[in-house]
Amino acid sequence: MIAKRLFWMRVSRYMKQQWKTVRLIVDWTIFLYGVVPLLIWAGYSYWLVWEGNIDWLRDVPYLLWAILFGWVMWQDRIFVWVERADIILVSDRSMIRQLKWYSVSYHLVQHVIQYGFYLSLIAPILHMKGRSAVEILAFGAAFLLLAWCHAWIQYQLRLRHAHLTKRFLIILLAFVGAYALLIESVLLGVLIGSVMVTFALYVGEGWVSRHPNIGREIEIGERERASFDRMLLTTSGAIEKTSERKRPLYRPRPNRFGTVRRTMALLMYFRTPSHRNLWFRLIPLGVTSVILLPSWFKVLVPIYLLYVAYQEHTSFTREMERHPFFQSIQERGSS
Repeated sequence: MIAKRLFWMRVSRYMKQQWKTVRLIVDWTIFLYGVVPLLIWAGYSYWLVWEGNIDWLRDVPYLLWAILFGWVMWQDRIFVWVERADIILVSDRSMIRQLKWYSVSYHLVQHVIQYGFYLSLIAPILHMKGRSAVEILAFGAAFLLLAWCHAWIQYQLRLRHAHLTKRFLIILLAFVGAYALLIESVLLGVLIGSVMVTFALYVGEGWVSRHPNIGREIEIGERERASFDRMLLTTSGAIEKTSERKRPLYRPRPNRFGTVRRTMALLMYFRTPSHRNLWFRLIPLGVTSVILLPSWFKVLVPIYLLYVAYQEHTSFTREMERHPFFQSIQERGSS
C-alpha cells in the first residue's frame, strides 16, 4: 500500500511538472492560432488518406516505413520510479520490488497507448495496400510486442553499460522484425520475435528480486524524468550540453549567454500580445495576397514580410538592451 501511494505521488508530481513546462511555452493564443488549425488540417488529411485520395502514400516502399519504425523504437525509454531516498529501503526488498512492478506496468500502459496511436496513423495506409481489419490488428499486436521487447532489452543493456555496438545490433534486429511484419513474412517475423522474446527474458532474469544496479537505475530514472526540461535548457543554451564520453576530444569554452539572450528575447517577443497579434494578422494576409496577386507581384509579399521582420527585430533588440535581465547576462558574459 505504501509503495502504491508513493508511486502515484511521484507520477502525479511528474505530470504536473511536465504540464507546467508546456504551459511555459504554449499559451492560449498559440493553441488557438497554431495547435487548433494544425489539428484541423491533420484530421482532414487523415480523412483523405482513409478515402484513398492521397495516392502517393500507396507507392512508399515498406523499407522506408520500417526505417521510420526503427527510429521510433530507438526513442523508447524505460525507467523505474525509484529515487535516491529509497536506497535506505534496499533492505526492504518488497518495497523496491513493488516499485519496479508498478514502473513496468506504467511503461507497458504507456507503450500500448503510444503504439495504438501509431497503428491508427498507419492503418489507412495498410488498408490501401489491401490489408483487412483483422490483419491490421494482428500487425499492431505483433509490432507492440516487438517494440516492448526492444525497449526492455535496451534498458537492461544500459544498466550493464553495454557497448553501443550491442545496442545497435538490437535495434537492427528490431528493424528487420518490423520490416518482416510489413512485408508479411511470417517465418522471418516469428523467428525475429522469438529471438527478441527469448533475449528479453534472459537479460531481465532476476531483475525484480535482485538489485545489483539500483544506483544505476536511479541515475537513469532521474535523467529520463528530467530529459524534457533539460532538452529545453540545453537547446536554449541556459546550461551546457554535457558529453558522456570519458575523454572528450573537444571541450570548447562555453559561451552560452548570447544564445540565452536570443532565446529569451524570442520568447518574450511572441508572448507580448501586440507583437504576436501583428504576425497573426500579417501571415494570413500574406498567404491571401500570394494566392490573389498575379504573376511576379507575388514576390513583393515575402519582401514586405522580411522588411517588417527586420524592423521588428531592430526595434525589439534596442528595447531589450535596456532590460535589466539582459544587462545582467551581458555583465556575466563579459566577466
